[in-house]
Amino acid sequence: MKIRFQYTGKVLAWLIRSLAKTLTYEVIDRACILHSEIRPPVVWTFWHNRMFLMPYVHQLWLPHIHGCILSSPSGDGQVIADVCAEFGFKPVRGSSSRQGMSALITLAEMMKQGYDVGITPDGPRGPCYRLNPGLLKLAQLTGAHILPVYVQYDRPWKLKSTWDQFQIPRPFSRVRIVLNEMQPIARRLSEEAFELERLRIEQIMRAGAVDFEDHC
Repeated sequence: MKIRFQYTGKVLAWLIRSLAKTLTYEVIDRACILHSEIRPPVVWTFWHNRMFLMPYVHQLWLPHIHGCILSSPSGDGQVIADVCAEFGFKPVRGSSSRQGMSALITLAEMMKQGYDVGITPDGPRGPCYRLNPGLLKLAQLTGAHILPVYVQYDRPWKLKSTWDQFQIPRPFSRVRIVLNEMQPIARRLSEEAFELERLRIEQIMRAGAVDFEDHC
């Protein structure tokens, strides 16, 4: 089973690279992060169904910054971990429901070593476009800033067999990637204030959950 997963990861990584090279990109860097030499630790956050290009994008734009990504302990999570490893990312296995605190501690340690972290806040099982609290807890634990990322495809394929209608860009199509203003999170918040912050970040993320053509 492990061999099959590793093989699948290599094939998918090749597919991502091959398809990604055919796309036309529009990049909007509101965070001013791509050319900044000094910045705080960053947690890249993007919806689960928009993650297809993210390992390629980070490796292409920020090859000098090490990255790691949170993936679930499930079989699907193993495939994601293997794909990301092909792009130089270190996978950390865990989720909001299983091995969650252990994963957060590991991610915090890696951020101290200079790693960027990637998290899909509605993964691994949804509901789609609902932001789970682990993202904010990691930001509180590390002092990292949350970087909301919008990935908007031009007429993407949407896999209706998946819980979030996972999106894959069509070859030679357009994609818009928006790196939004980074969001600091206070280290200490009451339960009520924490929920308000979770809802605020969720609304920021939901605002970008559209296709490219919707904003043309």
